[in-house]
This record gives sequence, C-alpha cells and structure tokens, in this order.
Amino acid sequence: MVYRGLCGPLSHIPGPLVSRFTRLRLKVAVLQGERVRYIHRLHEQYGPIVRVSTEEISLADIKAAKIVYKVGGLYLKSDFYDAFTGRQPVGNAFSMVDFHEHSRHRRLTSANFTEKWISNMEPFIADITRSATARMADEASRHGFTDVFKWFTFMATDVIGESSFGTSFRMVERGQKDQYIRDLENVTGSGVIRSEFSLFFRIMKQIPVGPAKEIANIIKRLQSYGRESIERYYTSLNADPEHVKPTLLTKEFALVDAGEMSLEQIQRDAVGNIIAGTDTTALTATNAVWLLSQHPDIEQKLIRQVSELPSDFKNDDLQKVSLLQSIVNETLRLRGTISQGLPRTVPPGGAEFCGYFVPGGSVCGIQSHTMHRDPSIWPHPEVFDPSRWDEPTKDQLHAFLPFGGGSRVCLGMHFAQLELRHALANFYRAFPYGVRASQAEGFTEADMTPMAFFIDGPRGKRCLMESRKAMTS
Repeated sequence: MVYRGLCGPLSHIPGPLVSRFTRLRLKVAVLQGERVRYIHRLHEQYGPIVRVSTEEISLADIKAAKIVYKVGGLYLKSDFYDAFTGRQPVGNAFSMVDFHEHSRHRRLTSANFTEKWISNMEPFIADITRSATARMADEASRHGFTDVFKWFTFMATDVIGESSFGTSFRMVERGQKDQYIRDLENVTGSGVIRSEFSLFFRIMKQIPVGPAKEIANIIKRLQSYGRESIERYYTSLNADPEHVKPTLLTKEFALVDAGEMSLEQIQRDAVGNIIAGTDTTALTATNAVWLLSQHPDIEQKLIRQVSELPSDFKNDDLQKVSLLQSIVNETLRLRGTISQGLPRTVPPGGAEFCGYFVPGGSVCGIQSHTMHRDPSIWPHPEVFDPSRWDEPTKDQLHAFLPFGGGSRVCLGMHFAQLELRHALANFYRAFPYGVRASQAEGFTEADMTPMAFFIDGPRGKRCLMESRKAMTS
C-alpha cells in the first residue's frame, strides 16, 4: 500500500494525500451521500483533474469530456455497473459494459425513442400529468400544502407504466405509496451499497434474512413487476395487434418474433425503463418547482406564458414557450439528477488529460455537477438564471451533460423532456398564483439538500409547497 501510494500509477495526479493510499475517504463520502460535493471541493482545490482514490480520477474539463464521451470511443463502462446492478445475466442499455453488445442493442431499440414515435404516447402523458397536478391542487386546497415530490413520483410511475407496458400503475388515482414505490425509492441506494461492498454483499445475501437479502429482494420484485407486465402486454399484442397502445417497447416484440431478441431482454429493458424513467423525471420536475418558488419573478413570467396555452395544448404548443425549456435546462444544470461522474475505464495504452498521463485500466469520470459550475463557462454558476439559455455559448453546450454523452447518452432524454414540459405547464395552470415552500410538518430548506446515492434525491424525501394565493387572501 505504501509503495502504491508513493510510486503508483496515479501518484503523480493532483489530489489529497489519503487518496494515494486508500479508497476509504471516497467510500465514506459515497455512503454519506456526499460523493458529489466531496469531489467538487477537490476540484476547487486541485483543478480540472483530481485523484479521488488509488485507481480513480475525476475530470471536469471540456476537452476531456469530448475524449471520454466520443461516439464509438474506447472508454468502456467500468465494473461499477456490474456491481451496481447485481451482475445480471442479461443487461440493459444502462448496465451493458461490452461496447459491441451495447451498440447492437442501441441499434435495435433506438427507434423506440425517436421524437416521432414518442409523440404516439403524448395523449396519455398529457392526461396523467394533468391528473397529477389536479390532485396536488386539491391536496393543497384541503390541507394547506402538497408534497410535490410525492405526486411527481406517482405521475412519473404511471407514465412509465403506460409507456412501457400499455397500462398505468394507477398511483395518481390511489395517491398512496405502496411496496413498488418504496422499492423505487431504495433501488439506487441499494445499488450504491452493493457496488461499494460487492464481495461482502455477495457473501451476506446468502443469509436468508438481513439487509443484504432485502437489497437483493428489491431487484427481484422490480424484475417481477416488469416480467408480469411484459407478459400481459405481449399476450394482448399477439391477440389483437391493431388495438394495443404503442409503447417504448412495442417494436422490440417484433424482434422477439424474428429471433433477434429474447423476451428476457425486453423484461430487462422494462426494468431499466422503470428505474431510469421514474425518479429522474420526478426529481427534475420537483427541483424546477423548488427553484421557481425561490424566484417568483421568473415563476410569474412562466405562469403568464402557460396560461395563454390552449386548453388542449400539445407538445408543439409547449415548444413555443421558450422559457419552459430554458427552465428545464437550467434546473438540470443546477440540480441534475445524476451529477456524479459516470465511471469509465481508460483504454490500454493510457491517455493524457489536462497535462497528466493516466495509465490504461484506471477509472475516470466526468462529474457534471462540477462541469455545470465552472465559472469560466457559466457566469455566476450558482445562480438560477434560465435566461442564460437564450443564447448559450458553444462551451456551455459542450459542458452541459445532464444526460451523459457520446454513444451512451440517455436514450430517453426526448421522452423525459416531453413529460417535463407537460408536467410543469399543467402544474402552473393548476397553481396560477405560484407556490412557495411550506413550513408544515417541520419542512425546511434542509429537506431539499441533494443526497447523491447515484441519483441525487432530496434529503427529506419530500418537497412541501403551498399556494401563494394564501399570502394574498
């Protein structure tokens, strides 16, 4: 350990002394939900390249991002993803490490995520977002406040159910958390624990009771949801293919019939949709409302614009509300839902980043949280300012990485943005006076502190809001 710390392959990279010898300091930050803030502080101290452990560096540099995220590049996903997802025999777009396997899978499935195909799902996205925001307004009217994070989670859950399986989970209708929602709340945190203690976890999950077994059961239950829902949809599709709802997976069933894809692969993709398409969208909508509540001038401007939309507005109408997309972008910049570096393995032969040679086999990541706060790119980076998106610079566009980059860029980003536009437009039509943070049930700004357990969720797992109308009544 001492030799590696003094003469190891990353010993020349700037970073704290402890990271020369052990991963322990980083591991502590990860388990506390502080990984992103810890690494950001290191970048502030050491610069755009920093050693965060004996085998891992973090990068916050546009040139480095272009190299790592180059389409068809050689920077493969690290073994973090196997550990995070529990080493499943069949992967999905998120967990596939092999470049050729991922490229083939993306080629077969990308047609499901084009804006043209997604437009088939807009009617139920509009209905669900409208119902969810109406439930929020009703709850606020009856109780004086509403938990927007709860309702946006129900909304995103129902949308992903309709868009993956052709049927809603009916969470907005029921309005209460069930085991499915609790599993979604815990799945990424359990993945972090599994990745940090992979060997220990594999041993402990053999014990029939205890936390390791429960973590394994979370994935099993989500897989069961996906498998059962896929089988129901496949049965309906075969029985009456002309009268089933189009989904993000519909075209994949033709690949099953043609022998190009297994039904198990579709089931894994379905679980990937559930995990990737629920928390991230719910959190972004919640964060947007939270940020706008602190900037009532911007909030009122958005309210005026969405109030002028036709009652049956569609995405074409929403795209004309330029402020809406600027708010989504600025929310993703300031409070991204996955703002840590996504681990990649440096290819054999190594590479040079920021004037330092990094040997092959090292792990690197581009931390979007830090990229989004570079004052040389973003003037006053901690200020919520949607107007910066009126005419973004080339550097800003290159540094903006809320959906990753390159061939691994999030397939569902167009779908997510369509849902977000509907969600926010309907929310501010349901709350025409705007909203402010409630003090009910001891809710404070500290509840909204992002905790990075891969996905950056609020510390208090809630966001309580009340109508500004109460202030004027």
